[in-house]
Amino acid sequence: MSKLKVKKVIIFKHGVSYYILQAPLKGSGNYELEFKISEMDDVLKSLFVIDTSEKGYISSISYDTALDTSELLKSIMLNIPDVGSFSSLITQIKGAPVSLLIGGGKNLKGIIMGIELKETAVKELITTEKFLILLQEDDTISKTPFSDIKTFEILNDDIKKDLKFFLDTVIAGKKKDAKNIIINCESGGDDEIEREIVVSYILESPIWKTSYRLIISKALEKNQQCLLSGWCMVENTTNQDWEKIELSLVAGMPVSFRYDFYKPIFIQRPVVKPPTILSARPTDIEEGLELDRFKDYSMAAEAKPAMKKSKMLRGALPPAPGMAPRGRAGSQSFGVMGSLDDDTLMDKVKSQTKTQTKDLGELFEYNISNPVTIKRKHSALVPILSEAIKARRILLYNINEHDKNPNACLEITNNTALTLERGPVTIIYDDNLAGEAIVPFLNKDDTRLLNYAIEQAVIIIHEEKTENLSVHKVKFGSGYSYEYYFTDSMTFYKIKNKTNEEKELYLDHPKKPGFKFTEPPIQPEETSNYWRFKITLKPKDAIVFTLKERSENYTSNYLWNWSKDKILERVGFYIKHKFIDDKLENQLKEIAELIQKSGELKTKRDKLHGERDKMNDEQARLRENIAVLGNDTQSVSLKERYIKKFSDQENRFESISADLNKLDKEITELNKEIEERINSLKI
Repeated sequence: MSKLKVKKVIIFKHGVSYYILQAPLKGSGNYELEFKISEMDDVLKSLFVIDTSEKGYISSISYDTALDTSELLKSIMLNIPDVGSFSSLITQIKGAPVSLLIGGGKNLKGIIMGIELKETAVKELITTEKFLILLQEDDTISKTPFSDIKTFEILNDDIKKDLKFFLDTVIAGKKKDAKNIIINCESGGDDEIEREIVVSYILESPIWKTSYRLIISKALEKNQQCLLSGWCMVENTTNQDWEKIELSLVAGMPVSFRYDFYKPIFIQRPVVKPPTILSARPTDIEEGLELDRFKDYSMAAEAKPAMKKSKMLRGALPPAPGMAPRGRAGSQSFGVMGSLDDDTLMDKVKSQTKTQTKDLGELFEYNISNPVTIKRKHSALVPILSEAIKARRILLYNINEHDKNPNACLEITNNTALTLERGPVTIIYDDNLAGEAIVPFLNKDDTRLLNYAIEQAVIIIHEEKTENLSVHKVKFGSGYSYEYYFTDSMTFYKIKNKTNEEKELYLDHPKKPGFKFTEPPIQPEETSNYWRFKITLKPKDAIVFTLKERSENYTSNYLWNWSKDKILERVGFYIKHKFIDDKLENQLKEIAELIQKSGELKTKRDKLHGERDKMNDEQARLRENIAVLGNDTQSVSLKERYIKKFSDQENRFESISADLNKLDKEITELNKEIEERINSLKI
C-alpha cells in the first residue's frame, strides 16, 4: 500500500482547505488515505481522483463504513470471544468441511461434528482434554485431540470470508477515530509506464491568521514611511507532513457546508462562558489646569508663522528603500537589527518574502512562491509581505473612547500590490515597542487609522452648553399654531499639548441630528458618525477649539385648547414681532370671540346639567319619603305637599331638557363655525 504526497494546499478563510496530492505509479496498485471520522463527510463529498496516463484508470474507491463494530458483525454468523476462541469457532462452524494436519505429518479431511470433553484424574488433579469429532470422507468418525492438531484449514469459502471479515472489522474497530479510504488503480495494460495519480479533496481546517509588524525609524518618519512586514500563521492538523509544498491563502466567503454523508448529525448547543470580573484599579487624580492660559484656536491659527514648503509634496510617496545609493551618511539603524540601515533591512526582509496576489472576483489569494515545509500536527509562521508603505503619526480624540486623552495613531495607506487581510500588528518605533493595534481589511490604496496607544501628554477637556432662542417664525395649519425657534449648541474643547513636539490632532466631533455648524474654525471631513477636524498643536501650547451648532425646532399648540385671553396674548406677541398681518390678526380675534361664546354656552349647559342631576337626587328622596308615610291626617298632608313639589320639579325638568336641546344645537353649530375658521388659517 503506497502513500500519496501532499503537493499543494489552498487554505480558505471560511474554515476549509483544499488539498492536492500526487504519487508516481507503475502497473496496478493501491493508495491509502487515513482520516478522522469527523472529516469523512467533507472528504467523501469532494474527493476527486484521476490517473493522468492514457490507459490507466481508477477502478474503485473503497472506505471503512460508518457503522459501529457491533452493528457490522450482526451481518455474519461468527462471534469469536477473546477466551476459548478455537473451541468457540469449531462450535459455530459445525457441519463445515475442514482439513487437518496432525502429528506425524498425517493429513485428515472431514466434516466437523462437534467437540467431546474427557476428564482424567491424576493424583487428585482432574484435567479436561478436548477432542475434535470429524466425519471423514470415508464416512468413518474420528476423534482427534486438540493437542495433536498442527494446522486447521476451513474448506468452505463463505465461512473463510466471514472469518476474515470478522477479524478485519475487529482490528479496524480498535482505531476508534480513524477511517481509511483505499484508491484502487489499474494500469490498463501498460505496466512499465510510470504515471501520476492525482487526488484532491477538501477538509475542515483552522483558518489562516495574519499578523503584521510595523517598523518606524526617525528617518522613515520624516519621509512619512514605515516598513510593513506581514506574516501568516498556518496550522497542519492533518496526519501527513507537508514537504516543500505550494501554499496558497484565500480570503473571502464562498458557500461551504457540512453534508450528512458519513456520520449521524448531532445538534450543537451554544457555549455560554462565565462573566469575567475585572479587578479594582488605582484612581488617577486630575491635574489642575490654568484656564486663562488657553487661547482660541482660530486666533492661534492666524498668529501662526508661515511654514516653509516641504520638498516632498503632501501625499506623495518618496522613493522606495533600495532605490537610493548605499552607504548614505547618517542613515538610521535599529539596535535590535545590528548595524543594518533602513535600506539594507528592507532588502534583507524582502529576500525571504516572495508572495504573489491574485484577484478572484469575490475572493483574493496569496500565493507563497517559496516552498513551505510544515510537519504534521505542527504550525508555522509564513512571511507574505515586506513593503515600505505610506504612514504618519497623528493623534485622534473621540470622547466616546477616552474623555481626557487622545489616541496615538498611525495613518497608513496600502500602497502595496497586495490586499491586506485583517490582523493584529505590533508597532516598533525608534527601536522600541510603541504599542499594538488591529489592521483592518485594506484594499489597494485604502487609508486607515490604527490606534496603538494613549497620548497622556495631551489633555483635552470637553464642555458643552445648549440654549433655546426666541420664536422667530409662526405657521398655522390643521387647527394648530407652530412656533419656530433655534437651539444653539456650543461645544468647547480645551486642548493642552505638554510635549516639546508639534502634534497633528484629528478631533472627532459626534454628529447631532438636525444641527448644522455656524462658522466652524476649519472645515471638517465627514465619517459615518462624526465630523473630523484636523488641528495642529504647537509645542507646550494650550488652545480652546470652539464649535457652534444650530438646530431649528418648533412647539405646536392646538387652538381649541386656548382661551380667548391666551389667543389675544399670542396675537399681541405675533403682531409685535410682525409674524402675522392685520387680516390674520382680525381672523384670530374673531375666533377668540367665538371660542369665548362657545365657552359661555358650555358653562350654561353645565349648570343646567347640574341642576337636573340635583333634581333627580331630590325626587329619589321624595319617593322614599312618600313610601314610608301612613294614612293618618298628618301623613296625608305631607303626601300632598310632596306630590305638589314633585309635580313642580317635573315641570322644571321638562323646561331644562328643552333648554339643553337648544344649547346643544347652538354649541354644535358654533363649534362647526370655529373649526372651519381655524382650518382656514394659513400663513
